[in-house]
Amino acid sequence: MNEQDAADRAVKKVFAILGVDIDKPESIEEFREDLRFGRKLRKAADHGTMAFVGTVVVGLCVAAWAGIGAKLISD
Repeated sequence: MNEQDAADRAVKKVFAILGVDIDKPESIEEFREDLRFGRKLRKAADHGTMAFVGTVVVGLCVAAWAGIGAKLISD
């Protein structure tokens, strides 16, 4: 067995562990779609986190402004 055969067997074994039959193009395409879906979810989560942090910051600013305004009015 040469190095190329060993590498090919190793790659095939790794993909088999992941549930992908590299001899079937539809299995490979399904795996690619799964990866694309994971990327979309990650990006959506990143945007959602950014929106949440922005909302919290704006809320804190509004609360501080309301507190300052209330303090000025009561004095």
